Amino acid sequence: SIRLWDVNTGKQKTKIDSGFKVNTVCFSSDGTTLASGCEYYSICLWDVKTKNQKAKLGDLNNNFRSICFSPYGMLLAYGSADKYISLEDVKTRQQKAKLVGHTSYVQSLCFSLDSSTLASGGGDKSILLWNVQTGKLKAKFDGHSGTIYSVNFSPDGTTIASGSEDKSIRLWDIRTGQQKAKLDGHSSQVNSICYSPDGTTLASGSDDNSIRLWDVKKGQQKAKLDGHCSKVFSVKFSPDGTKLASCGDSLIRLWDVKSVLTNNLLQENATTGITTLLISQNPNFDTQGALILKGEFVNHYGVDLKSLIKSKGGCILESQIELQQN
Repeated sequence: SIRLWDVNTGKQKTKIDSGFKVNTVCFSSDGTTLASGCEYYSICLWDVKTKNQKAKLGDLNNNFRSICFSPYGMLLAYGSADKYISLEDVKTRQQKAKLVGHTSYVQSLCFSLDSSTLASGGGDKSILLWNVQTGKLKAKFDGHSGTIYSVNFSPDGTTIASGSEDKSIRLWDIRTGQQKAKLDGHSSQVNSICYSPDGTTLASGSDDNSIRLWDVKKGQQKAKLDGHCSKVFSVKFSPDGTKLASCGDSLIRLWDVKSVLTNNLLQENATTGITTLLISQNPNFDTQGALILKGEFVNHYGVDLKSLIKSKGGCILESQIELQQN
């Protein structure tokens, strides 16, 4: 089945019974149509409002692994286990082009924002770039040692990111065809990657149960999100970039991107060398029952607040430990 969820309430809005195992889904740019790719069946187009099937595309008894609407909603691309990619005119339901070039199944597809280029990746470990207008191959990127499960264009169209079975994420310069960066950190295959709308951050989901956020410019990990107890199959930023959705272990989780990055920064800075806590100007706090191992506690005037902490019910263990040692 296919389920649609209200992001604000977290409640299910709609359930569409497709009758077959669904491998992949994709919304049209205007949000009125949903495409689904089923295992050993076909591509179905659904009216989001009525839940009725609008059309059926593709060959029956095929295994459709990836589908993608063009940003302007005029074209639908889908890839299958038969190694080819089909470009369909959404309005006329006619095939515009059949792209042949992969030597194994097609696992992932992504249009550039201007709809001029289609990227594809799959079981042959290669990334192919296609001219959408002519249907001809523009470029081929090789470097991964395993199946490519996800490809994604940067918002400015200069870079293509790829996630693979080989546990790595790679960034490719579209103009030169050269690898710009290799992002290592996942301990198992990378199933999904997604650029943030501003292009500064790349999210990735993996079989290692984790989600990671990467600084694209520096090529470094910004944050690691743990919460799923099984494989993370897909990650997607909200259009405004403030939320990240992830799915795995039969759950969909929504993450607040800003708080995740802030919390990660605090964790990175919370080393044993930092023992100072700066209290706000209005120290209205309750430390009843708190056990504090060690630290320096001052207000903005530099006044020592240890006596205040003790009077509020807190216990600083540092002095007791020193007495025991002496």
